[in-house]
Amino acid sequence: MLDPRSGTFAGPSVVLVNGARIADVLPASRFHPDMSDSVLDLGDLTLLPGLIDSHVHLVIGNGIRRAALADLQAGFTTVVDLGATSFQVLRVRDSINAGLIPGPRVLAAGLWIGIKGGICEFTGIGVSGGPEQFRARVRENAAAGADLIKLCVSSWTRDAFANPEKFEIPEDDLAASIDEAHRLGKLVVGHDISLAGVRAALRYGIDGLAHAAYVDSWIAAELARRKVFMIPTLASLTAGDTSRAAPALVAAVARAYRARVPLVFGTDGGVLPHGRNAEEFLAMAGAGISPRDALRAATVNAAKAWRLADSVGLIAKGMVADMIAVRGDPLTDLRVLSRVPFVMARGRVVATP
Repeated sequence: MLDPRSGTFAGPSVVLVNGARIADVLPASRFHPDMSDSVLDLGDLTLLPGLIDSHVHLVIGNGIRRAALADLQAGFTTVVDLGATSFQVLRVRDSINAGLIPGPRVLAAGLWIGIKGGICEFTGIGVSGGPEQFRARVRENAAAGADLIKLCVSSWTRDAFANPEKFEIPEDDLAASIDEAHRLGKLVVGHDISLAGVRAALRYGIDGLAHAAYVDSWIAAELARRKVFMIPTLASLTAGDTSRAAPALVAAVARAYRARVPLVFGTDGGVLPHGRNAEEFLAMAGAGISPRDALRAATVNAAKAWRLADSVGLIAKGMVADMIAVRGDPLTDLRVLSRVPFVMARGRVVATP
């Protein structure tokens, strides 16, 4: 059993599950069959906490329910939906979280928030006007039940690389959006890849970056100091990109990692097909991130970022029974995370060897 905090293994272990929670964790030598009504023996598989994908779009793919189930079967027992074109995703989230349909635990941001005609204009949802209109969109999302707020601050990688001083949301609107979200108790993450966009978002108190960003050493240090997390999504951002923008982004993530910016795992699921989430682990390794820290990004770091650390991210007494098992050692071969023969979500077995 792997503890992602320390990167160390316990020997043969037994996890006692009662309902949706872990009742106890014991060395196998202390377990007696009369302690449980049923026993699932995973043999020599490696047990670790259910993984967390902190950047998916369930509306991108072959239906919201299928996307959610594909993520779950890939071992991601919690996902964070960072933008949709309607509030339908919130209703599906509620059904999944209530156990009415299969899927991972879902946190959702509701509608993307960006300028009219910008990168998040999808189906006409871009915001026209100034600060009050942006505040109104934040309130609309919160009233619909959004767990967090997603802002579309900058453009995509090539434009952000070529024009580091450019970003889309005017500063007054950006400040108003973040202020309104925090007033309502909501975390704010930004699609914010350009250097100036990150600088502005930091100035107004953003909580996290939904993608990697072209950060310099000063910005990286400031992100670390303020504990603003970064979700690299390198597999989706750099796939097939042969321009100078791609290696520069990988180098920026490496710079953030060295500066100890909190890294949180995410895939931009839907752009990277649902179910192939684990490809991001290899992309992170390409930026020099150790397997232990990549796993921490998908467990304890993500749980802390989303204020779930009292429930998920670890296998321990009292935690939610979200667990997966793989063949082999993910600390020496991250590829084993692409094949997940056992998944348990909230005490329910989803897949068995």
